[in-house]
Amino acid sequence: MVNSRSHKKQPSVWRRRKCLNCGTIITTYERPSLTDNKKIVLPDGSSSLFNLGKLLQSIARAFAHSPEDAQYSSLWLAMSVEDTLSTERESITPEDIAAITHDVLKRYDQSAAMQYAMQHQLITSSRRRGRPSLVWHEPPKRESPSR
Repeated sequence: MVNSRSHKKQPSVWRRRKCLNCGTIITTYERPSLTDNKKIVLPDGSSSLFNLGKLLQSIARAFAHSPEDAQYSSLWLAMSVEDTLSTERESITPEDIAAITHDVLKRYDQSAAMQYAMQHQLITSSRRRGRPSLVWHEPPKRESPSR
């Protein structure tokens, strides 16, 4: 190994390595995987391993309004959530994952964040008693006076 440095803002390590056979220098970026070092504590008390694929699908569903964004942005958004979670507490809960994912989505796409929040019951759309619904009514057309 020629050189190695920790990243200041992300949980990753930058390394410069040299091939012993040909002398070529290669730069790598290493980051921790939640699957290897974090347990998810489920509501019933049992634990599970983090699954990046499930998070990726959940984020992609939030981009129903923009399939192209779902295709191109979901992976790096999921990795961004994973990076944030890897610097958090020893164990995480599904609620932690949902809250952090929602925060990441809010910074990227408000519509996707709203869709994600609805899918994960972070917000509800139930009406309260006695409150009018938000239905738009066209104002009546005025007729011009006859001459």
